[in-house]
Amino acid sequence: MSDAFLTKLEHMQIPVKDLDESIEWYVSHLGFKLSGKSKEHHHAFLTLEEGPMLMLWETNEITSANFMFNGQEMPVLLYNTKQIHQFHDYLKEIEAEITFYKDEGFGWVLKFVDLNGNMWGAIQLNE
Repeated sequence: MSDAFLTKLEHMQIPVKDLDESIEWYVSHLGFKLSGKSKEHHHAFLTLEEGPMLMLWETNEITSANFMFNGQEMPVLLYNTKQIHQFHDYLKEIEAEITFYKDEGFGWVLKFVDLNGNMWGAIQLNE
């Protein structure tokens, strides 16, 4: 196949328990910007300076955007940062659950859980 059918990742979707509370948390704590919201349809779009949009879906169902590998819970969302240590300290300050924080040789990896039970990852690659 010479031409790819898919050209880019447009957006990612994750479940949230309360749309407004989640928007506020992601904007104030993770630096996202709200780019669109439909309370009627229970979803919102958030953006960062780069990369695909993050779509939040408000649901009452018990679900999260994580998966298991060899008995270990893994994040679906992994973001780059140039301030991993400061970000770690900030997450501790706001009492976010940090599940992993380690120099893996190729860079520092940080995993934490948001207010909806979704696991997030941040990585600072060695330069």
